[in-house]
Amino acid sequence: MAFPTPEALLAPLAARLPPRPAWLLPGIAGAGFLAAAGATAFHHPWIGAVLLLLALTAAGLGQVGLVLTLGVLALPFGFALADPSQALAAMFAMFALTVLTVLSRGYVSLVTWLAAAAFLLACLFPDRFSLLAYVIGVTAFVSAGQGVAKGRP
Repeated sequence: MAFPTPEALLAPLAARLPPRPAWLLPGIAGAGFLAAAGATAFHHPWIGAVLLLLALTAAGLGQVGLVLTLGVLALPFGFALADPSQALAAMFAMFALTVLTVLSRGYVSLVTWLAAAAFLLACLFPDRFSLLAYVIGVTAFVSAGQGVAKGRP
């Protein structure tokens, strides 16, 4: 059973938007992800949540997979900077998502979107970041392993 990704759900809305430069939505998404990581690093996770939601919407409308993947990797770094005791969990999640991205050759999977949603939850509940990061990491490793076992990531 195939699950629709937010990209597929936002595609009809993206078609209705007025003409725009090709760099606009990827630029908004990238800036939003970096700003969310920065806000989180400076102990403002609620602002980070709003910026992350803006960035995810822009990434979904623009269907920009690479920007989404790199943006999702930036947010745990912000949590690691905010609280160094969470750095191990952040690096575990970042490594797992990087392995998933490399093995899937840049294709954005449902796991990437679930990781983004989990990081949004982490912004709302920053004291639960470590638990969410480990769950994201294990999920990404399992997804990557299933892809390798099937002969395709």
